[in-house]
Amino acid sequence: MTTLEFFYSFQSPYSYLALESVYELEDNYDIEVLWQPFSAKASGQQMSASSVIPDKLSYLFEDTKRFAAENKIPITIPETWPEVEYDPSKITRGAVVAADLGVLKEYNFKVFHKWWGLGEDPNDDNFFNELAEELDIELGMFLSKLSSSDARERVKGIFRRGRKLGVFDTPTFLIDKERIVGIDKITYLQKKFDSEGLRKKGR
Repeated sequence: MTTLEFFYSFQSPYSYLALESVYELEDNYDIEVLWQPFSAKASGQQMSASSVIPDKLSYLFEDTKRFAAENKIPITIPETWPEVEYDPSKITRGAVVAADLGVLKEYNFKVFHKWWGLGEDPNDDNFFNELAEELDIELGMFLSKLSSSDARERVKGIFRRGRKLGVFDTPTFLIDKERIVGIDKITYLQKKFDSEGLRKKGR
């Protein structure tokens, strides 16, 4: 079976917009998707501040809003982003815990929708209270697991591995260490899988 590694970030509006399409790849093709929540900040890395190019940023706003409108996906970009952005540490560790609990798909959809669809701060207490209730998991247990050293080390490990493989942005797809970067490459992946005869019967 073909393995597709998907490095995604809750900080990335493009990762949010790619989410449904990646799950469709998983549903439609005989592939295994390895979901890799990727974040320098969540892994404890000190990143130097990079200057924001105004024209590039304004294009990002145009591009994400256009894609969202075309695909009927709600999007809310915080007014202070990207100069000031929500801390992704807690929510990124939550993804590895959600995978252990068998609710990663629901977790990803709900977290991304709250963060980028509704513009909610993932570090507000109500965010996790509502999330645990919607996922039907016990809040105290969930918070304990995502605060554990195991969850922290696993997030660090995903980041280190991604950097070793040359991941520099999200969303990034890897097939046999071949990097495929960007939401616009999903069509390429569909064509690739079709040419390899990986489409499931009836799909």
